Amino acid sequence: MIFTSHCQRKNKIFNTLLKICVLWALLVPAIAQVYKWVDEKGVTHYGERAPQGKKTQEVEQRLANPVLAPRKEVQPGWKEQDLEFRRRRIEAEQTEAKDKQQESSRRLACNQARDQLAQMKSARGLYRLNEAGERVFQSDEERKASTARLEQLISERCR
Repeated sequence: MIFTSHCQRKNKIFNTLLKICVLWALLVPAIAQVYKWVDEKGVTHYGERAPQGKKTQEVEQRLANPVLAPRKEVQPGWKEQDLEFRRRRIEAEQTEAKDKQQESSRRLACNQARDQLAQMKSARGLYRLNEAGERVFQSDEERKASTARLEQLISERCR
């Protein structure tokens, strides 16, 4: 019985010493200093001991795994990305529809101007109605001016 309690006491002491040694082994690197210096070739070195005759700088030690900010702040979630994608797609569709409508209006105006020019060139006599509702025929100069105006309009609208 004396022998058993003596062994148990030695075992407890051994376990306690073992725990202290492990704890010490873990703490020593944590409190070790790290130095930074640049050699003659301009290469930066890091070490536990500062070299003699070199200008050194003690490096502040930080945790190996710093705590990251929540991911929602860094990167939007899939729902936000989906909403943004849908918004951009709707804007693109609206822009495309507006462009198509403008192109259609431009083509219509172009075709109307071409038709008017063709009618003007094929007609024998052109006239307009005055305030009394009577026909007033255009002179050759007025006809040339109207033709030039329509040709200018066609060159602007029919690209």
